[in-house]
Amino acid sequence: MTDSRKRYLQVPQGTEGVHLEEAYRHRRITQELYQLFTQWGYLPVETPVFDFYDIYEPLLRSSARDVYRLIDREGDLLMLRSDITLFLAKQMGLWLREEDLPTRVCYADTILRHQSAEDISKNEFFQTGAELIGKAGSEADLEVLLLLESIFMEIGVTTSIHLGSHQFLTLALKELNETELKEAVQAIRNREQQKLHSLIEAHTSPRRADVITALFSFIGNREEFSREILRYDAILQNEEMESLQYLTELVEQMEELGYARDVRIDLSEVGTQPYYTGIVFQVYQAGLDDAVASGGRYDKLLSRFGFDCPSVGFSMMLRKIENQVAERFGLPEDIVKVEGKTFAEAFRAAQQIREKGGIAIQ
Repeated sequence: MTDSRKRYLQVPQGTEGVHLEEAYRHRRITQELYQLFTQWGYLPVETPVFDFYDIYEPLLRSSARDVYRLIDREGDLLMLRSDITLFLAKQMGLWLREEDLPTRVCYADTILRHQSAEDISKNEFFQTGAELIGKAGSEADLEVLLLLESIFMEIGVTTSIHLGSHQFLTLALKELNETELKEAVQAIRNREQQKLHSLIEAHTSPRRADVITALFSFIGNREEFSREILRYDAILQNEEMESLQYLTELVEQMEELGYARDVRIDLSEVGTQPYYTGIVFQVYQAGLDDAVASGGRYDKLLSRFGFDCPSVGFSMMLRKIENQVAERFGLPEDIVKVEGKTFAEAFRAAQQIREKGGIAIQ
């Protein structure tokens, strides 16, 4: 067999197959999540596998290089589904009406991104999530955070939610131009405090630059964060302080309801997507070097597709945690092997077991 033929027998980069016990476990977890979504009033939706590239291009920014593109027979440039939230926003914008709001939707489907070999080994190609469309304010934000926490509590996975604010980012760095803002965001994510301080100080006083830099470096619990922002009350503007206090109020309500096992206010979380406008969050688990879930508020995204309404939601990469719940969602142990003198006899005996809800093979 030639080398080229051998290459075709390999799995192309960016795709994966799931088989037998692994596939069974994946389906079981997905079904349980759908049941949980349904109990919360979130109904399933499905998005196209591909769509026109140009309408999404302004929203992709640096991630545009990760998108698989193709040309259709009419010569239009298309993109394969790399982020269900984007495709979902367009679908909702096309058919939602004011009387439909608020709308709660959920999804679980494959996505395809051009990733490095290291990323592919983590199986980041099945995305599930939920979106609350048409509802603004703290009650909607709180509902989504509680639903997300409920998922991990339900499947028995210990995680830490890091909660930030894209709104505070835009308020605190509003003097920076577009290029400077991109550099500042990168510095925040990389925790390059000196670089961030220099960018901010070019537009404001050294004291304010100190405060803003310190805040973007903060990670801690609600009480620690409350003490931190009180120290800077005289430096921060009213809108900035309100956006920060909003985070403490959300976490406090989660604590009161018993859904804040490990919530950290982390202002270095500024949003993984350019369309976020309010709260943003990522969910981490010990031993993994990347978030297992992320989300936030995106009040302006649907308006790009003709329907202006507030929205908040999250998505998670399910494959990252499936191995950790293998015992709970493993193959059933009560499979009965039925034998008989003839196939018909074994089949009838197996059917009796199946009719009672059992599992039988003959």
